[in-house]
Amino acid sequence: MTKEFEQISINTICPVCNQTVSELWVAKLDSVIGVRYAYICINCKNLIRITKEKYLDADNLNQVDFSQLNPTGI
Repeated sequence: MTKEFEQISINTICPVCNQTVSELWVAKLDSVIGVRYAYICINCKNLIRITKEKYLDADNLNQVDFSQLNPTGI
């Protein structure tokens, strides 16, 4: 697995620490399952999201809580 880090500018609110964020760290993770991008808050150092898309807009950073997911019939 290879990793590359870069810093991007974005204006949003971190869903973990609820602080205004002007920059995020983006880690490119290249592995056998393909390339994924991990978005990390600069303020609280928590993982915000992992996705296949390289850059997200501010509206797509919010995570979905497990309580908001529809049950699968289990």
